[in-house]
Amino acid sequence: MNLKSVEIFKELSDDVLDNLSKILDERKVKKDTVIFEESSPADVFCIIAEGQVEVFKHLQDSGTKTLAVLSAGDYFGEMSLLEDKPRIASVKAVNDVVLLEIKKKKFLDLISGNLDTGMKLLSAIMSTTLARLSATNSHLTLLYDIGKIIASSKNLRQMTTAAFTNIAKHFKKAENGLLAVYNEFTDELDVHSEINKTEQETIPLTDSFVQKISAKKELLENDAESTIASAFYFEEKFLGFISFSSNEKNAFIMNDLILLSSAASLISVSIKNISFISEEEARQRLKETKYTQGW
Repeated sequence: MNLKSVEIFKELSDDVLDNLSKILDERKVKKDTVIFEESSPADVFCIIAEGQVEVFKHLQDSGTKTLAVLSAGDYFGEMSLLEDKPRIASVKAVNDVVLLEIKKKKFLDLISGNLDTGMKLLSAIMSTTLARLSATNSHLTLLYDIGKIIASSKNLRQMTTAAFTNIAKHFKKAENGLLAVYNEFTDELDVHSEINKTEQETIPLTDSFVQKISAKKELLENDAESTIASAFYFEEKFLGFISFSSNEKNAFIMNDLILLSSAASLISVSIKNISFISEEEARQRLKETKYTQGW
């Protein structure tokens, strides 16, 4: 593997990379193998040469939450070289994976034996780690903002419109976008928000894209053009979807889908709660009308 293709190493000189290659160990991992578990000792930094890995957290209800899916050229565990703390997440091979590993002891030996190489590598690690933290903060900010919108909204369309506007800011490559919510009275989807409006107000359940996203629940396609979408679901009931598309190939990545799915989960619960409140208010008004008119 050409180490220059790894984001964290792309600015390093050939001499530094040559010294680095001497402390790399290749490791082959079979599909579905857990590479390391959350809370286990951290003493290895891993670069993905081939394949994909899933970074995930265990939840209190015994489920798991995917944090990221990483591919060839990506890396994980860089903080293990800098601190003595356990792993904060688990990592599993999505398919057969080839890793290039740097053990902490070898890294420290490199620094002590070749200070110039060690400090340049350390600087590269810190730079990309800060960039990752910035991206993570951006995602957390979006979910926090959606939470605030949900908490302050009692009107369904107001909530979905405000949420869509915030989410769209994170998908800058999207040329088109859509948020639609199921209407049980018309048995269609009402379009609440759009990028590049098409004047389409409703979408039938028989629409091919609706059928695809309602069945798959999540969608990421990067062919001639790119499409990313996540369905709204509550207790296995399809409530609508949010989607973005771009004419650019590979405009969206798996981590974009993880973010969109997290946002869609928050919106799904809110759609159900607001609908329930509206139904209760309608029933109460009907009861009051019957009482005042002596029905």
